[in-house]
Amino acid sequence: MNAKLRTPLLWLLPCLLLGGHVAAQPDEHAPLATSATLRFRDILDSTLHNAPEMSGTEVRQQQAQAYAGAAHSWLAGRPSAVVAYINDNTLDHQGLQEQEYGVQLPLWRPGEKRDAMHLGEQYQQQSQLWLQALQLTLAGRVRNLLAGITEAEQLLAIEQQATSDAQQLKAVTQRLFETGAVARIDVLQTDNLLLEQQQRLLQAEAAMKDAEIVYRVTTGLNLKPATAFIETLNSADEITPAHPLLQYLQSSVDVAAASIRQSEMSARGNPQLTVGTRRQRGDRFQPTIDSVAISVTIPFGGSAYVSSRTSAARMQEVDAQVQLRNTQREMQLALHEAEHELSVTRARLPLAQQQAAIGNERSELAQRAFALAELNLVQVLPAMQEARTSARALAMLQQRQQRLIADYNQVLGVLP
Repeated sequence: MNAKLRTPLLWLLPCLLLGGHVAAQPDEHAPLATSATLRFRDILDSTLHNAPEMSGTEVRQQQAQAYAGAAHSWLAGRPSAVVAYINDNTLDHQGLQEQEYGVQLPLWRPGEKRDAMHLGEQYQQQSQLWLQALQLTLAGRVRNLLAGITEAEQLLAIEQQATSDAQQLKAVTQRLFETGAVARIDVLQTDNLLLEQQQRLLQAEAAMKDAEIVYRVTTGLNLKPATAFIETLNSADEITPAHPLLQYLQSSVDVAAASIRQSEMSARGNPQLTVGTRRQRGDRFQPTIDSVAISVTIPFGGSAYVSSRTSAARMQEVDAQVQLRNTQREMQLALHEAEHELSVTRARLPLAQQQAAIGNERSELAQRAFALAELNLVQVLPAMQEARTSARALAMLQQRQQRLIADYNQVLGVLP
């Protein structure tokens, strides 16, 4: 796609794709509505449109266009007006006069125009690669947002179920107290248990609201997917040069390398062609002579001066190369770390599932036995608490697996 058209389209995509998904001035504390048709790409496009970093897109494009336009100019720089006036009134006073008017034109050195065009092309390519790298970075934000919402939803569901169990336990305890099967202290204990559980439920609801507010502010959307976002682990195990971030960093190296040649040419100076007219007379008794004046100025030598002026550009190239190599190394290490943690998490999941199933069954059996007055409250409460703890641990472990898969794909530079 043409770089000039990309920015306007990015601003229009969220509206075209989502239609009525974006409401005007929503209540930020209102729960997000769900949509079965909302895709990851839709959320990413809206996040890209809403991202503060997008303000740099136009500036980068203008920079690339400015360098490209300068390279296509006939002149190597700005022309200058030349005016000269000579007389001998203050010295010999013979009436000598000389006037010169002209234009000084900087000329391209051999190969300089080609190098300038190459630098303009590098800036244009860097502008496009920067947008791709930004898109990947924002995809990571969206992944974290969706994972945060899914985690909050799972924990909220667990607390809602735990609250329902506490209410049922309170009702059973009250019934048993009325029949004389349990003491008043058991009723008070179940009342306290319900209050504590309601506080945990309020905390889970607050966490859910916080996750949705961050999602709404970051994406600019008032809708979230109806189902949890699940990624598939990519089969690649190496960071390739095609990674969007590495491509952008490589373009920085290329720009720095092209800038060195440009700095060398600038330090050497450009030939100057001066074209103008001259009016002169030797003294007041001679006639005035009009002529055309053409001169060429060619700078030469000064290799030490050229080297000093290009040292900063060479240092920028070295810094860009170091950043590229360090980033590639860090991403490869992050990839292996995510792979290792994912392997450990997958090994723990079956154990956590078994533990959660056992805890749930034990809690149900204990509550039924308590309703039949076969167990006392002291025996029931630990079973219920362990069931909730194991359910929370399982939910967190399942969500961690999904986060690690997303992290692995993010490091690889893969979009969902």
